[in-house]
Amino acid sequence: QKCLRDIMEQSIESEAAYAPAPADSGEEEFVVDDRSLSNSPSPRRSALGNFLLASSLFSVNHGCVTACLNLATARLGDVGAKQSSVLYLSFAASALLGSTWIVKRIGGRNGLALGLSIYCVYVGAFVAATLLLDHPRWAEAVALFGAAVGGLGGGILWTAQGTFFSRSAEMHAGGGTTPLTDATADLGAYFAAIYLLGEVALNMLSSFLVEGFELSWLKVFMVYFYVAVVSACGMVLVYEYPPSPDTSSSASNSVDAPNKATAAWRLLRNDPKMICMLPFNFAFGFAASFRGSFISREVVRIALDDKESAYIGVLSSVTAIVAAVMSLFFGRIAHKVGKGTILFIGALCFFLVAAPFALKPKISQWGWVGVCSVYILQGIGRSTYEGTLKAEFADFFAYEKEGAFANIVLMNGVSSALGYHLSINLPCTTPSKYCIEYSDGTLHNVLVFEILVMSTAILAIWGYWRAAVLFKHEIERGGTARVMGTEEEERPFTNSSYRKRSTYIPL
Repeated sequence: QKCLRDIMEQSIESEAAYAPAPADSGEEEFVVDDRSLSNSPSPRRSALGNFLLASSLFSVNHGCVTACLNLATARLGDVGAKQSSVLYLSFAASALLGSTWIVKRIGGRNGLALGLSIYCVYVGAFVAATLLLDHPRWAEAVALFGAAVGGLGGGILWTAQGTFFSRSAEMHAGGGTTPLTDATADLGAYFAAIYLLGEVALNMLSSFLVEGFELSWLKVFMVYFYVAVVSACGMVLVYEYPPSPDTSSSASNSVDAPNKATAAWRLLRNDPKMICMLPFNFAFGFAASFRGSFISREVVRIALDDKESAYIGVLSSVTAIVAAVMSLFFGRIAHKVGKGTILFIGALCFFLVAAPFALKPKISQWGWVGVCSVYILQGIGRSTYEGTLKAEFADFFAYEKEGAFANIVLMNGVSSALGYHLSINLPCTTPSKYCIEYSDGTLHNVLVFEILVMSTAILAIWGYWRAAVLFKHEIERGGTARVMGTEEEERPFTNSSYRKRSTYIPL
């Protein structure tokens, strides 16, 4: 409680140290109020503390969601696969149906609080579905309803996280001692590490409760629900930054509610960099759904003889632990090797998640070393997605933050929904090394899914390279970018950090 109180006091003092320039000065830079600074030990440190608090609460809540998602197919079978597909489909739809408008309307912190609260419905659906397992139709209806609502909340949550992240990076850059690109890299690494460490703890919690305390799955899901609710309530402790002058001016000029609601779609349509970034997001979504629907459901069951899903929590934690550690490592070396090099490593890891099963398709021959290696590769790839990729989005699309991060929601949602749908809708007729018989007796062609994962990973490398080239040309032209208004036009980047401290990170 004392730590939380100190963080809040420092955050408020930090914000008081920054005031917009007078309206008639023509400046968009933040100016420093020396009187406030005399009472604040470190504005940058205070902004960082506020961001770390928000990231911790986010991590706990989303860790509960991820733990339930990892258990969905293992505990609910085909219903779990359908539920995951609906979750990501709703997640993608939210990006097109107003999540950007909601976040622009209520702000980053409030958007986080709203998204975390709605996510609790998804976790609660596992409790209700487990209670109704004797009534399959009702259980499926509850599970799908929770997924549909949770997906909408997830869209709001991740869009708000992008807005809050970008605003925190601006405050962390502060008086100009740190370039904005370095600030986004630092906060991206911190967020990814905290987010994934929370996921580690909550994934391992299920194995700990089931194996150590022999709790029923109903009680396990109830624990997850209670933890999710408490973390959502904790968002009231996070300080909400006022909008930057750029955001305020653009919001008050000509962008009405319909345009805000469709900012993600128009950004995807009008900015070619966004199209180029699509393959990397799809590679992550396909690799994650391949791991969740095939590896966790069937490979672990057959190769490790885990019919009760006891190892799922531990193996999922391996992915999260590796991702957390590598996020910090990549954050430290990003300034030296460039973000492009790190994203290349991530795309290669996504490729290697599926490639071993194409080369060695007989599941019974896999052991602990082979299975753990795949989870480790997924963790390395995920660290680049959660940290470096989102930091790069903050750099590439600084002029439309909500729309940019809503596109991450859209691409991840579509790819993951498609992946889970394909996992149960690629049938085959005769069992073979690529025609796998699932636990429910159905036959599935996994080779098509494996090729899909590998091909999108290869395209991800080209896509990022092309987006980086386009961004470099924009900087060389003086930093022009499309305005997401009712008519297409070009304007200079209004973010002062890009005008005065722009730094291009080469591939």
